Amino acid sequence: MDDFARKLGKNIKMMRVFKDKSQAELSFDSGLNQSYLSRVEKGTVNVTVIKLCCIAKALGCNLTELIPEINDTNSL
Repeated sequence: MDDFARKLGKNIKMMRVFKDKSQAELSFDSGLNQSYLSRVEKGTVNVTVIKLCCIAKALGCNLTELIPEINDTNSL
């Protein structure tokens, strides 16, 4: 999977840990499958915008807090 997906997954995991939530809690709060969330955090799946919004809402954060910086526009 691409670097963006890995960075996004890392940001989601860091926010989840910061908010003191387990994957199971985030799964319940977001309405998403726990195995799917695990793949998102590992960066092995591309998350849709709608699902990313569900994750941000469940974490009580702004969507922009989860999106990684893009330093090289040629890599997109």
